[in-house]
Amino acid sequence: MAEVKPMPEDGRFCPSWAEAHERTLASLNNGRAPYKVRWKGCVLIKKGEKVDVVDVDQTDGSNEITYKGRHWFSDGGPF
Repeated sequence: MAEVKPMPEDGRFCPSWAEAHERTLASLNNGRAPYKVRWKGCVLIKKGEKVDVVDVDQTDGSNEITYKGRHWFSDGGPF
């Protein structure tokens, strides 16, 4: 059962947990790339936007949400 909550901070969500995890690992590899990187298939959800929180994994902090009718995942998200 999803719970509607406002985003506590800006966050990136991807269509699969694997892609979200890959993006997290890339960001930890000497910071961001010196050129502009486009996150293909991922969305940036702004602080205050209402989303349905489906699952929050207390072990690793990953989040699953529903936003605009689609499921999205984060690796260590804001909830």
